[in-house]
Amino acid sequence: MTTPLVTRLGAGCGALFAVVLFVAAGDGSEAYLAPRAIAGLAALALFIPFLGYLCSLLRAADAESDWLATTALVAGTVGITLKVASTLPALALHNAHVADGTALHRLFDAVDNAATVVALYPLSIACAAIAGSALRTGALPRWLAAGAAVTAVALAVNAAFLDAAFVPALLLFMVWTLVASVHLVRRTWRPSARVAGIQAAAGHAGAH
Repeated sequence: MTTPLVTRLGAGCGALFAVVLFVAAGDGSEAYLAPRAIAGLAALALFIPFLGYLCSLLRAADAESDWLATTALVAGTVGITLKVASTLPALALHNAHVADGTALHRLFDAVDNAATVVALYPLSIACAAIAGSALRTGALPRWLAAGAAVTAVALAVNAAFLDAAFVPALLLFMVWTLVASVHLVRRTWRPSARVAGIQAAAGHAGAH
């Protein structure tokens, strides 16, 4: 596997994370299905290589303050781990065949919602660190860095409502990740295009 392909794979994992998780989650009212649960877990796992790739860009651009990239990597990993943990209650309810509407079912649902809300805190810190590093160095376009800052604020505000069952900030986080992933994938093609152009120009000059 060539280096450009590996780079594009890391950059593209963010888009896969956002799209697959959105499809798997639906509107949250669907009955538990194993294929949907597997797809959701796979999507969450795909965020980790994307985060690693993004943080490597931030660290390379800001050697003097690489602690921001480290903070983003650690906080993002913690946030996604908590989100993965939030799927355990639904899996346990399905495996134990607990009926809807029972006290035990409501308890596990509450644990699921609570874990998702708690996950917003470290994700907010990750987005804030990404924004701070990118605005400082230009590792990301200013509009994309500003989007990370807005997402960080939205996640923090949403996380303040500990009893919330609806987390719109998580959807915003997924949208930002999708946009960032598409931008980074497109950016990986630019050097290759320039090299191809130089080689074509050299070949044309040699022919003369």
